[in-house]
Amino acid sequence: MSSDKDREVNFVLVRTMKDRELVCLLLDRFPNIRDLVCPDEDCFELATIVYDSFARIVIQRSGDPGFIQSVVWFIDELAEGKGPLIYEVLMSSLLEGIAENEQVARMISRKINPDSRSLLHEVESKFYGRTPSAEET
Repeated sequence: MSSDKDREVNFVLVRTMKDRELVCLLLDRFPNIRDLVCPDEDCFELATIVYDSFARIVIQRSGDPGFIQSVVWFIDELAEGKGPLIYEVLMSSLLEGIAENEQVARMISRKINPDSRSLLHEVESKFYGRTPSAEET
């Protein structure tokens, strides 16, 4: 008989974020937009809606280089995250919302890391039928 000590673990537990944690992450990085994207306690359970609102703010503030650089770092951070909700919020809410404006999408695409860029290009292709130019790939 083998003991539990002899058993090899063949899986890894990966902690995933919940809606509230994803909303808090966004608000920690961008506290000055709190009232615009999360005006009440209920929105802490609606990460996709909060990130949709944030994407609209990114487009509105696309002329602010400091803000855009912070957004770029945030997108790169999310792209490194694990879990289905992080992926959904990044792809379906934030990147899809940004990609709605082709000019802003191009600007962001030039600044984000290659992994994030491929996700943005995937969103643009699937939802907007656009393909990146040769210098963007």
